[in-house]
Order: sequence, then structure tokens, then C-alpha cells
Amino acid sequence: MRFSISTRIASLVLAFGFFFACSTSKPSVDSLIETNQYDLALAQITEDLSVNPDQPSLLIKRGEINAVLAKETPPADRGEYYNTTRNSFDEAIAAGADSTEMIQIHTLIDKYWSSEHNAGTAAYESSDDTDQSDAITYFDNAIILKPSEVSSYLSKATAQYDSDDIDGAIATLDRAKNAVDPIPVELYENLGFLYLQNGDPDQSVFYYELANKDIVNSKNIAFGLVNAYISNSDTESAIDLLSSLADNYPNDASIKNVYGTQLYLITEMIMDDLANAYASNDTALVSQIRFEAEGVGEQAEEQLVAAFQRDTTNTDYIESLAVFYNNLTGKYLAVIEVAFDTDKKTLSKKAATLLDFAIEYYGRLAKISPQHDEIQSTLKSLNTLKENRFSS
Repeated sequence: MRFSISTRIASLVLAFGFFFACSTSKPSVDSLIETNQYDLALAQITEDLSVNPDQPSLLIKRGEINAVLAKETPPADRGEYYNTTRNSFDEAIAAGADSTEMIQIHTLIDKYWSSEHNAGTAAYESSDDTDQSDAITYFDNAIILKPSEVSSYLSKATAQYDSDDIDGAIATLDRAKNAVDPIPVELYENLGFLYLQNGDPDQSVFYYELANKDIVNSKNIAFGLVNAYISNSDTESAIDLLSSLADNYPNDASIKNVYGTQLYLITEMIMDDLANAYASNDTALVSQIRFEAEGVGEQAEEQLVAAFQRDTTNTDYIESLAVFYNNLTGKYLAVIEVAFDTDKKTLSKKAATLLDFAIEYYGRLAKISPQHDEIQSTLKSLNTLKENRFSS
């Protein structure tokens, strides 16, 4: 009898134990997350979503878990996790996330994005300019998290440019154009710069002109567009823009220096036309072109002198004047060879005046750089020309 009772009791205990185990609730997703059992938590979320996919709170948790897992892996391997994070949040929104959940989503995205973007900035600032791979990786992660945030694209493109990957930088900003709305002027401006650096002035002009919201009042864009016009040999467009810039920034020496240089290029072409008119014995055309050459040449000289007067220590401005006077002297001497006899004396006098100024400014350069052989040689040649041709 005692044996039978004991057996019965054991059976009841076993049965109760089995019943108890079966009736105990499964661990919650939150408890699994709290104990860092992320694989089990993700498995539970997947199971629950298979029964009811419209559960924004679970989708948000899935996104959070993947962001945690991303942080536990090297930066270069985080992309897959961040893609799942981003997709989970998007699915939560599509599943009808309420206002509180929407705030949570945006707060988390900003947090994760800021972490990766700031890490990219820190890596960029501390790295060798020629190796920005770490910074680029962080910016790639940031772009996954916030594909509509233009600053990450711009930062990545800058890191690629510093790594001599101009094509990659252009591709990054092209991608940004399709992801950002509205497209900021800065993106067009950077594309204009990159295409100019890549030897494609046509595309550079195209993007700088797209950035042209208020070109005269946007110095950086205006300068970029001027450089693009110059690289594209579009001197007239460069001069038109420089004229407006010179009026808008009357004390900017660099604008005046570039403006004067471009005006000289026009003067040079006019002087060639003058020589052709003399050779063709076209008296009326000679008169017209001489007037035009003198007028544009004086404008060029005025701008170059104004640049120098605003910064007399700038060697570039001294050199611009030296080269201007030297080259224009040569143009007048070439015209004298084919000019009418009645004009030779006036043209020769003009050439002599220009030569004196060329000697003056090359003399300034020679004092600044006494060891510069090319400057010394040019100055010697100019003095010899004056002695042989214009000394009475």
C-alpha cells in the first residue's frame, strides 16, 4: 500500500511540474533586450510579427536592437544592421505609428545618425588628408540612417576629394541630388567646383549657374563661375560677371586683378585684329580698332593698378602688372611692323611708355625675389630692348 501511495504522489508531482512548465509565459521581448539576449529577442519579434505585422512598437524595438548590434561591430560592417534599423522604422511608420512613436523614431534616428556623422567628422579631422577611408565609412553609415540629410553627403564628398577621388565625390553628390529635396545651393556649388577640378568646365558652368540664386551677392559661387568661364575660354562671360562683381565689391583687390587680366586677353585679341586691319590696308577699320584697343587696354590697366593699390605687398598683383605691360609692349611692337607710316610714331611712343612700366614692375619683382633667374633675365631683356630701340 505504501508503495502505491508513493507512486501516486510522484505521478502527481511530475504532472504538476509539467503543467506548471507549460503554463509559464514566455519571456517578454523587453526582458530579453534587458538581458542582452538580442538574437532571442529578434526571433521573438519575428514570430510575433508573423502573426500580426502591424505592430509599430515591435518594429521600433527591432530597429533599436539592430542599432545596438551595429555599434558592437566594426564601422565598415555596420551597414547591414543600419539598413535593417532604417527599414524597421519605415515599416513602423507605415504600420500606423502614433505621435508618441513617431517622436521616438525621429529621436532615435537623430541619435544614431549624429553618432556616425560626428565620428566621421572626428576621423576626417584627425586623419592624413590622403587617407580618409575611416571618415568615409562613418559618413556612409550616417547616410544609411538619414538618406535625406545633405550634410553627410557633402562631408563624404569632401573626404573623397581630399583622397584624390574626384569621380567618387561627384558620384556622392549626384546621389544626394536624388535624395534631398529641396536641393541646396551648396550642393550645386560643390558640383561646380568638382567638375572644374575634374577638367570639365562645361559641367562646371552648368552647376554653378544652377547655384545662381543671387550670383553677385554670393562671392564663392561667383568666383567659381568666373573660374569655370575662364577654363572654358569664355572670356566674354567671365568679363560680364566680373564687371558686376567689381561694381558690387569695389574694394576687393582679387576681383580687380582677375578682371584686369581678362580685359587684357580681350585687348590682346583686339591688337591682333588691328595688325590684320593694317595688313589689309583698311583705313576705316584701323581707326575703329585702334580706338577700341586703347579703350579696353586702359580699362585692363585701371583694374590691375587698382588691385595693386589696395594691396601693394601682394606679389601676384605686381606680377600681373609686370606681365600686362610686357605683353602689351610686345603687341604694340608687332603692330608697328605692319602699321601705316603715319601711325608708327604714335604707336612707338605708346610702346615706349608701356615698356617703361614693364621695367618698373619687373624691377619691383626683382627686388622681392633677387634669386629668381627668370625675373632677372626678363628685366635684363627689357632694359636691352629699351636701350636698343628707344634710346635717343
